[in-house]
Amino acid sequence: MKLRKASAGQAVYHDFIVAPHTSVPAKRLFNCFVVEGPVDPVRLERAIRHAIATHEALRTSLEDVDGELTQVIREPSEITEAPMTTVDWDGSLDSVAGIVRGLDNRWTVPRELSMHVVLGRAPGPRTLVACVLDHACCDGMSAEIITDLIRAEYNRPGEEARPDRVTQFSDYYASMLQDGLETYDDWLRSLESSAPALPQWMLDRKRPSGEAWTRERELSFSDATDERLRSLSKEYVCTPYEIITAGVGLYFRRADGAPIRLAVTHSGRHRRHGFDVVGLLRSQVVDVVDSSRCEDVRSFLTARRDELRRGMTHFGRLPVEEVCLRAGVSTGWRAGSPGPWEVELNGMYEAPAPEAMDGHEVVPAPDFLEDAYCENGGTTFLLNLFLRPERVDATLRYVDPPVSEEMAKRVGADLEAIVEFLAGDPTRPLAEAPAFFTVAEDFRPLAP
Repeated sequence: MKLRKASAGQAVYHDFIVAPHTSVPAKRLFNCFVVEGPVDPVRLERAIRHAIATHEALRTSLEDVDGELTQVIREPSEITEAPMTTVDWDGSLDSVAGIVRGLDNRWTVPRELSMHVVLGRAPGPRTLVACVLDHACCDGMSAEIITDLIRAEYNRPGEEARPDRVTQFSDYYASMLQDGLETYDDWLRSLESSAPALPQWMLDRKRPSGEAWTRERELSFSDATDERLRSLSKEYVCTPYEIITAGVGLYFRRADGAPIRLAVTHSGRHRRHGFDVVGLLRSQVVDVVDSSRCEDVRSFLTARRDELRRGMTHFGRLPVEEVCLRAGVSTGWRAGSPGPWEVELNGMYEAPAPEAMDGHEVVPAPDFLEDAYCENGGTTFLLNLFLRPERVDATLRYVDPPVSEEMAKRVGADLEAIVEFLAGDPTRPLAEAPAFFTVAEDFRPLAP
């Protein structure tokens, strides 16, 4: 057994998830898939235990040790908790959400494992496998990576788990923290030189409510938008992700011209063999965007490309929540004041096609996001980008209040309009681009 001091982020998530009055699913990761055939429960449990033995993040719990929140990392031989539950399933995809919600009580009690798998057995040949993770212990790890590993081991049973072949989070966290502290002054200067991207009335409306809901909208970029992204990428020798990041920074510019801050993450969570680099993907940066320094589209895109790359290099291993804690800056959860950012972008590679199990086809179950109660809201806008060679898919996750469904619709449409603007005349002034503050004004509450 290993004991490690819990990070600031984990302390926040622990408080958010397991406090008796705030038990909600907003910080859970899950991946559900359907096997078009029977699944041997004995082999499946063995495959799950293999995954648990391979990576200590899956056998990490957050516990109170001598009055301090602590990561408790058990060895595989010390695990007594069952990693899998078997339930009856009616075979319909509509009932998957209910099965995952059935785990609600598990997250409010002491537990040794940060993951759990549900095996749903239907009357016919179909079988459901649902993997749910506690995000507090699995930062940087996707449920898709875990299920990839479980399917591979299910098909090739017998190989002994080798944890020593995988770099573990506890092995490098101390050096990562030291790197963060060395860049602490630069990080703080970036934070203090910028302002939230949202107008103050939205932040004021979000905080006093004490309660909010996370909601999600699918964004389907048109073929024309995808073609514009590819063309801009070639012209500016960068990726579509960098173009969209620049566009979001321009769109959320402030009416007063102040530099804004965004959170930017370029993640490898869905790439093949991503399990071997879990936890190393600490690439979230505070991206400060000052569009007033640029005269036109060309100068803006060139500057944003270069600044983002410098930021990703400089802050690549920065444990953001830890620095927030040391700086006395709110992380945005349960603190009543804005966190470091209110707009976040997350770029992810497309998940590989799921491996069959015993030759039976595996079909991903539809994603679902509950209207999850979320105290103090967290990041107001989260844009998830799924990067494919031929196109970009996206979802927009937002917090209500202060964002309504009507406002979210407008934001989605405007993001395509921003790409169209950037692909137009490169000498066009930036002031002509769509801006979020004009949308926000349309939804400003009437004065009492």
